[in-house]
Amino acid sequence: MMNIGLRGSTLVLLAVTAMAGIAVDGGGLRQAGAQGLADRQHSFDIPAKPIRQAINDIVRATGINVVFPETPAASAIGRSVRGSMSTSQAIATLLAGSGLQYSFTNANTVTITAPSQAANAGATGGDATMLAPIVVTAQAAGTNGYVAETSTTGTKTDTAILEVPQTINVVTRKEMDDRGVTDFNSAVAYTPGVRMIDYPGGQGMPDIYLRGFRAIGQFANYRDGLRNGFNSYDSDIEMYAFDRLDVLKGPSSILYGQATPGGLVNATTKRPTEDSLREVQVQYGSFARKQAAVDLGGPVNDDGIFLYRLTGLYRDSGTQIDHSPDDSLYIAPAFTWKPDDATSLTLLANYQKTTKGGAEQSLPMDNTIFDKGVRIPSSTYLGVPGLTEWKVQNTSIGTEFRHEFDNGWTYSQNARYSHSKVDYTAGFIWDWPTALVDGHFANIGTQKRPKATDSFLFDNNISGEVETGPVTHTITLGADYGYYSGKEKRSNSSNFITIDIFDPVYDGSGLTYDPLWVDEKVTTSQFGVYAQDQLKFDNWILSLGGRYDWVKGKVYDYLSKSEMKTDDAAFSGRIGLGYTFDNGVVPYVSYSTSFQPDSSIDFSGNPFKPTTGQQYEVGVKYQPIGWNALFTASVFQITQQNVSTADPVHIGYAVQQGEVRSRGFELEAKASLTDELSLTAGYSYTDARITEDNPNTSGVSAVGSRSPSVPYHTGSLWLYYDIQDATLDGLKLGAGLRYVGSSMAVMDTSTGSQVKVPGHTLLDASISYDFGAKNPDLKGLTLALSGTNLTDEKYFTPGFYSDTVLYGNRRTINATLSYKW
Repeated sequence: MMNIGLRGSTLVLLAVTAMAGIAVDGGGLRQAGAQGLADRQHSFDIPAKPIRQAINDIVRATGINVVFPETPAASAIGRSVRGSMSTSQAIATLLAGSGLQYSFTNANTVTITAPSQAANAGATGGDATMLAPIVVTAQAAGTNGYVAETSTTGTKTDTAILEVPQTINVVTRKEMDDRGVTDFNSAVAYTPGVRMIDYPGGQGMPDIYLRGFRAIGQFANYRDGLRNGFNSYDSDIEMYAFDRLDVLKGPSSILYGQATPGGLVNATTKRPTEDSLREVQVQYGSFARKQAAVDLGGPVNDDGIFLYRLTGLYRDSGTQIDHSPDDSLYIAPAFTWKPDDATSLTLLANYQKTTKGGAEQSLPMDNTIFDKGVRIPSSTYLGVPGLTEWKVQNTSIGTEFRHEFDNGWTYSQNARYSHSKVDYTAGFIWDWPTALVDGHFANIGTQKRPKATDSFLFDNNISGEVETGPVTHTITLGADYGYYSGKEKRSNSSNFITIDIFDPVYDGSGLTYDPLWVDEKVTTSQFGVYAQDQLKFDNWILSLGGRYDWVKGKVYDYLSKSEMKTDDAAFSGRIGLGYTFDNGVVPYVSYSTSFQPDSSIDFSGNPFKPTTGQQYEVGVKYQPIGWNALFTASVFQITQQNVSTADPVHIGYAVQQGEVRSRGFELEAKASLTDELSLTAGYSYTDARITEDNPNTSGVSAVGSRSPSVPYHTGSLWLYYDIQDATLDGLKLGAGLRYVGSSMAVMDTSTGSQVKVPGHTLLDASISYDFGAKNPDLKGLTLALSGTNLTDEKYFTPGFYSDTVLYGNRRTINATLSYKW
């Protein structure tokens, strides 16, 4: 049973109150949000399918009301609707050649009729009540602003988020721009159930906890639906390059194979566009941040068969930590060939080069969270300038192919090859967990960790709709393959340098290195087949899915000339049931599983089995009719088995007898309430702790202890106001609060003690001005100022080792001048 305390959480109450207020009263906002829906431009991607089903897609995307008669023509396959167009153009495209006609009876309602009914409607002045029984009514939310209505991440089909029986949180491009997002961790900072590990000096590295489980590297990070981050030192993400982030909560092995039980994050790169776009941007900010970026796209030729996109960025920047740059060069060309509405082939490529500081930056708790009279400066570098650094180069090229057959079924294929090379020499305090020598001096050692990886990924599936009596099935059948190869070496410095941590002077000239203690090559191949059926019967939605994976691994040790092989297989599944009420409320319940290979071995040399995970989730999603909004509430329990724990018989070895359980609930509101006001708010409660563990050699068992870095409570609220007043037209204001409750540091296994790291509340804000609002000659020119942690609160997150912490991000302010034409 959960014991939930809400002490000291004013922000949480504010967020929940805001969400409740929105749900209670929205008549005026509904009216404002519905004005002019018929003429608004929308982006459509609707394949050829039965007209009745396609009309539902248009309704969800645009917010219009539709009066639709029961007629055999409604079951015919309509034309595909793709591209940017008005609502009326989309309906005309869909109905072309079907014999059905349409007319707008008012600004927000369209009536679809058969020819004979159209004549009758004309004779009665177009009164919609004279038609046959209504079978479609509007359910509007929209896809613009902060609200994403559909997602491919949860089902590998373009499914309404309402219909996915798991929580999906989406961070849209507009929200990222409004908040001035500069890195991955800040992008998900307002997402409930996500705990970021602030790591100044390592900006860009996705290091988060999802529902109490660490989500890092290839088991939790995806790009364009394919696994990312095979090189554990290289999963950097430049947020300017992406259109959205989808956060899928809970086990996801049914579609993606090996995965962490807490969920995954899928980043969608910018794609070629049918409409021309041009943007250049320059930015200057805290810590001498200087950045220039460009984003170009549009048709190559007049008929629009060939499309392109070119995104590029260059940054020269420091960080709050001395001797720790945040430099980056990123370029991503993309090209689409679209010979007709049914076929498209997109080429996606990117090259990225980054340089960072290299020090791990785990600080002692004394003189940080424990007051010893003087605090260690946040700028202190725990490395050796000139020796410890982190240089990364990665390159990838991929393709996305899609073809729609005449019967409405769609074949999709994604593939990507990636190469990554990391030259990494890490710096760290040598003698953890001992305190500073004489309270002042720290011994700094180094470790060389070069690593290079190659990966090839391939995923293909076919999906379509089948009707069996009153039940409509959306079936997806697929298979994917992945191959990964990586080489890594490690060697430690034989000695260390000593610095005064309050006034450091560095001299690494005397450092020497021991022989290699790691020199290995790791290869992994994975093949999986999956099937999914999304069934609709009246208002019921049933989701069934299963997958089987075969994973083979090999580790060759060049030092011992030995080889270890693993051969695992696992079944994963998901079942979910939901019910769609006419007012936009969808309650649901689901069960899903996951598995994650473990390359460790036991005393006898036997490889470990994969860890397994199961989630039970009950929730409700709500899209109020006529609103561009989505509200989500969910309760969950996730259990992970086969977790490594101490071998009670063989000292120094491990066995798979541990278990971790996470329970909690989450609330989220995403809304573009009017053309002026947008909002994102969230709250999460997470109780993650160890439920099974063996005592170690000191007799210490972790049973009952909380998982490190996971707070009970987090809450957030962000409001953005686009002033549309004659006097202040062009001015936009944003403000937000983020609350993160206290969490536990890594346990000291010799004593069983865990130190509580205090929570914090941070204030963010932004202001921008569109010069073109008052001066047409300056159309497209915008100046934005964004800031995070404006009160410069000094806070900490748990470090990598027991009794250590990391400094949180200090106050950061960036000014961005952009021009679009």
